[in-house]
Amino acid sequence: MKKKLLAVLMAAAVFTMGSMTALAASPTVATTEAPVSTQKASTVVEATMTPKAYLNNTSASYGFSLSEVSATTVKAAAVAVQNAILNNVAAIAQKLGNSTLLQAAGDSGKQVRASILTLVEVKTSGATKDATGNYVVTLNVANVVQGDNVVILHYTGNSWETIAPRGVANGSVTFASASLSPFAVVKLNVVGVSQSPKTGSSIPMAGVALVISVVGMTVCGKKYLAHSF
Repeated sequence: MKKKLLAVLMAAAVFTMGSMTALAASPTVATTEAPVSTQKASTVVEATMTPKAYLNNTSASYGFSLSEVSATTVKAAAVAVQNAILNNVAAIAQKLGNSTLLQAAGDSGKQVRASILTLVEVKTSGATKDATGNYVVTLNVANVVQGDNVVILHYTGNSWETIAPRGVANGSVTFASASLSPFAVVKLNVVGVSQSPKTGSSIPMAGVALVISVVGMTVCGKKYLAHSF
């Protein structure tokens, strides 16, 4: 009887420890931080999709399986995109070796927009690590073409890290990681933004001259009509 009770208690302890580990590995939604002081470009995180939509739009290379992340993970990833990617575009540009992003970071006339193309839990189903100790994963995802600016966002269990992809092709992204967990494929686009006129700026002189001319003609016309009758 004592042995059975001990076995039950041990099983319960193992289950509890496993649950605690799972909870510890789940990301929480952080607070949005301010960008670095040297950054002049504005930034936007595009609207996210549901976990199910991300899963349905994604498949993985042989040896890996995918599962749906939680809604909280999607929210946490959106904040991580801002904090870990958009708040220091220059650093990400250097990591990717991308001169376009680097120039945009210091240009107040540019806006860097980030879209999470997919966000899924990646697990091994037979795949093993390569000689460098990394898993090499290819995710097939829509809305990505060769030449796109893509960053991989990976939740390591206690923080988010950015990974430069090994390859970006039409409909797929390949990257390497030492561990498997939630991964987001983030696409960065640089667009121009209109510059608002400065407060107190003067009206162009040609416009001033035109206004004065119109007013003068109106006054003279009224005087002429008044004398005519």
